[in-house]
Amino acid sequence: MTKTTEHTTQTTEALNELLEQVAQGTELHFESGLCGDWTLMVKRPEKVAFHVVTKGDCWFGFPDSSVAPVKLSASDIIFVNKGVSHFLSETQIPSDINESDIPQYCQPDHQQYGVVCYDVKSAPGANDTLFQLLPPWLILKQADQYQQLSHIIEMIRFETTQQAPGYHTVISRLSDVLALNLLRQVIDQGESLNGPLAALNDRQLRSVVIAIIDEPGADWSVEHLAELAYLSVSAFAERCIKKTGLTPKKLVDQLRLQRARMLLNGSQLPLDLIAEQLGYQSATAFSRFFKKYAGLSPADYRQNYHP
Repeated sequence: MTKTTEHTTQTTEALNELLEQVAQGTELHFESGLCGDWTLMVKRPEKVAFHVVTKGDCWFGFPDSSVAPVKLSASDIIFVNKGVSHFLSETQIPSDINESDIPQYCQPDHQQYGVVCYDVKSAPGANDTLFQLLPPWLILKQADQYQQLSHIIEMIRFETTQQAPGYHTVISRLSDVLALNLLRQVIDQGESLNGPLAALNDRQLRSVVIAIIDEPGADWSVEHLAELAYLSVSAFAERCIKKTGLTPKKLVDQLRLQRARMLLNGSQLPLDLIAEQLGYQSATAFSRFFKKYAGLSPADYRQNYHP
């Protein structure tokens, strides 16, 4: 049974603007029925991805990771942030097949599986601001989906199953509507609202969040942050705790931590350069910071990525 919620229509103007810009940048990347020993392997993607399982069961996981693959069923949808290497496969241990080679192995009458994949094109500012506040990945099983999202997914499944003339155009045009409804639920479930996302949702704190994301390595004193919010230091600190549950320093730390995770997983930059980008004088100082919040060293995180 799908869920309904009133929260999906209660996003503020700030989030509405971001969601609209993200939706406009969403496009169909891949659609196919599948059969046999198939795998879709995505390594260090530069774009955010949404994957819809349209037919059969499959496995979602992370290459070279100790995180166990998750079994998916038809109508499940996955949000994957950029830089997160991942796979969809018929088996828990993925084979090494190029995406471009998949269709030639699958005859229409023998397709047991199906997926539709969407990408979000990079846009300066808006997309990065939102996606840096969202989790690395998130699975929405059919039973947990809000009603609006479930209806869109069922429409995509119907079109890919029937394959009536123009079906490819239909599933392509549904990309922005799918993105909007998926992100509404991801935000709604991941927020409550608290943390950095809650700051983005607050008119006076939004400029603070965007400024930190734009320059995570700057010297962000409470006085400087308060100026950006047009508040006194005491009023800013009080508002920050009330809206996010975080002190100003911890708000900065959380945004730097999220940037660190994206850089460690989505790039090959050495630790000293990542440390410099985040405002730390040395790789050692950065490593202490990262381990304090993430529970493991940057090197371990990069080697054994735990999404």
